[in-house]
Amino acid sequence: MRAILDAIPDAGYPGERLDAYQEYLPLPAHRKRAAVAAPSAGALTGACHGLILDMVNRGHHVFAFAPELSNKDLRFLSHIGAEAYSLPPQLAFWDKYRRMRELSTILADADPDVVLVQSARSGATTVAAAKIARIPQVVTVVPALGPAFMEGACASAWGERQALKAMYRTVFAWSDAVIFHSSHDRKYVQDHHLLSKSKMHLTVGGWGEDLTRNVQRTLPPLDRGVLIMMAAPLDRYQGIVEYCEAAQAIKQKSRRARFFLATTPGEAASPLAVSELKRYRESVQYIGPVDDAASVIARCHILVAPSYGNGAPRSLYQALAAGRPIVTTDTRSCRDFVQQGVNGYRVAVCDSGSLARAITQILQRPDLIASMSQESRRLALRFYDANSVNALILEALGL
Repeated sequence: MRAILDAIPDAGYPGERLDAYQEYLPLPAHRKRAAVAAPSAGALTGACHGLILDMVNRGHHVFAFAPELSNKDLRFLSHIGAEAYSLPPQLAFWDKYRRMRELSTILADADPDVVLVQSARSGATTVAAAKIARIPQVVTVVPALGPAFMEGACASAWGERQALKAMYRTVFAWSDAVIFHSSHDRKYVQDHHLLSKSKMHLTVGGWGEDLTRNVQRTLPPLDRGVLIMMAAPLDRYQGIVEYCEAAQAIKQKSRRARFFLATTPGEAASPLAVSELKRYRESVQYIGPVDDAASVIARCHILVAPSYGNGAPRSLYQALAAGRPIVTTDTRSCRDFVQQGVNGYRVAVCDSGSLARAITQILQRPDLIASMSQESRRLALRFYDANSVNALILEALGL
C-alpha cells in the first residue's frame, strides 16, 4: 500500500493558510442543551463533528449519541466539548423497541431542549424516543431517501419503497422541522405528500466542508499520466464494480490513465468483499483503507463517485474543496455536485459504459482539467461551505 501511495505525487497548496475551525459568533444570550443522535460512530465523528463544535463554541451543552462508540471516538467527542453516550448495537427488529425505551430514558435524563436526528431513514427509533421523553423540539435530517427511491430502481423495490414512505410520513409528522441535503429529494417528498406543507423544512449543502482547512490543492503534473481516484466504503451501492469495469475498458485503449481505489469508513448496505476486486488488479490499483480520503483525492486529477442512492459520498465534498473534476451519477443526491461539462460529468445509474465514456471525455481534453478544477472549488465556496451550512442548521435548531 505504501508503494502505491508513493506513486501518487503530493499536491501542493496555492498559498492558502490552514486555519483551525473558526468559532461561530456571536454567542446567543440564552444557551441551551442540545443532543445529536447518529446511526453510526462514523456518521457522528465524521459528518457531524463540525456542527457539534459550532454548538459548543456558541456555549451550548451538547450530548452526542451513536451505537458502538469506541474509546477513540469517545475521547474525540470529549475533546471537542460534547458529552458522548455509546449505545448498544441494534441487531434485530425486536431490538428497536428496547432501543427506543433505553434512548427515551437517556434523553429524559439529559433533558435537552432540542434533538437533531442525523438520518430520517435510520432514526425513526430516535424520533419516537424523543417524543416519549417529551423533548420540546425534534429536528430530522434527510441525507438521502435510500436506494429504493433511486432513479430506475427495480420493480422488486416497490414494496420496500411503500413501507419507507409510511415510515417517512410518521417521522416527518413527529418532527418539528426537516432538513434535506438534496433539493431533489425535498421535491420528491413534497410531490408524494409525505410532508405537510405547514411543516418547517429547508435544504442545505449536505454537512458541508470546512473550506478554511480543506483548501484548494495544486493539480499534480501530467507527466505520470492522468490519475483517477475513487474513495468509498466497500459497498455495491457506491458503484465500485462499475468503476472497475470502466477502468478495465479504458485501460485497453489508453495507457495514459491510472486508476486508484481507496476504501473509507462507513456503513455498507450491500457489502463488497475485497477478494472480488482481485480480477480488476491489472486495471485498478487498490490503496486499501484510508481514514480521510481528502489527502489521496488531492494527489489525483479526477474523482469518480458513482453512488446509487445512499446519499452523497463524503468524497464529493472533499473533491469540490480540493478543486477536482468529478464524474458521478445523475441521481437526486449527487447531481447538484456537477454542472454537466463544466466541472465534470453526470452518468447513468449502474452503467459502466456511460461511466467509461464520461472519463474518456476528460482524458481526451486534459487541458480542460485545470478549468474544471477551478469550477469545482467555486461550487464548493458557493454551496458547500460548512460555516454557511451550519449557520442554517443552527437557525433551524434555534441555537
